[in-house]
Amino acid sequence: MTGRSHGSRGLRTLFANPAVRFVLYLVGAGLFASAIYAAWIGSSDGLRAFSGAAEHPGALVALVLLPLVCISLASMSFWMLTLRFGRVGCLEMMALLGGAWLLNYLPLKPGVAGRVAYHKHVNGIDYRWSLVVVIQSIFVGLGCFVTQVALASIAAERSWIEWERGAFIASPMILSLLGLALPRKGITANGWRYSAAFAFRYADSLVWSGRYWLLFWVAGRPQGVSTTSAIAGVSQFASLIPFAGNGLGVREWMVGLAARSLPEWYGKDTAMPVAYGVSAELLNRACEVVVAVPVGLLSLWWLTRRFGRVRASQSVEAVEAVRS
Repeated sequence: MTGRSHGSRGLRTLFANPAVRFVLYLVGAGLFASAIYAAWIGSSDGLRAFSGAAEHPGALVALVLLPLVCISLASMSFWMLTLRFGRVGCLEMMALLGGAWLLNYLPLKPGVAGRVAYHKHVNGIDYRWSLVVVIQSIFVGLGCFVTQVALASIAAERSWIEWERGAFIASPMILSLLGLALPRKGITANGWRYSAAFAFRYADSLVWSGRYWLLFWVAGRPQGVSTTSAIAGVSQFASLIPFAGNGLGVREWMVGLAARSLPEWYGKDTAMPVAYGVSAELLNRACEVVVAVPVGLLSLWWLTRRFGRVRASQSVEAVEAVRS
């Protein structure tokens, strides 16, 4: 076995350790607390996003509802990847992602483990295949984030108007839909699944861009398509970093730093203090939690009932098999 294999296995073992994961959770929680403090000491700059949202109730409603669109698109991406290994209903997958969305705010991020266990006992999908789906989803997400940031950077260098930049940044989603026409046999047997998973996840990324466009608009520092698209890519990448659940703390600071540096780097939009970006992300987080709590609780209730029915049915079938 190579040294690289030993290193990757050691890294996986390290992050699988409950003590290490709990320490990382505390670090993320500390970063979140420091983000709140940074926004607070930023005075009017730091609190501008919240006061601006109060002045624009229509935008605030959109900021609360758009996370529902994001979780639905992310669920569809997971669904396309999972169907290769077992039968899972579309609404069932949305409930699984909705429940995991809420549970991952807890220490040790139990949402992923719970979803994998559910697939095993209800859908008959082996643990290893569920982990394959998780890994594939991470790579699909990374592909979306990198592509979005790269195209946003290219668009920022061009003298295009905003809708042209937006069309350019959105083009990978349209192109990936062409993969649905791939032959469903041979080496391309599952290519259409990955194309669809990418399309849904990239659409999710584009909705995130819209969320940041609204956030900075209500904060009084409107940004262009390139900047908000790049920040959306940075934000979602932060959610993959193994600290507190759903990128808690990490996302706030990465968005704040990106909002401070990217507008100047692109040379097109108005730069803003770090406190502005952090405050905007805190507002984003608040709107997200407002939705995640009821959606997560409803999803967990529905999944618990379905799990009970399936297990009861399996018990009856086992008894009848023994009798026969």
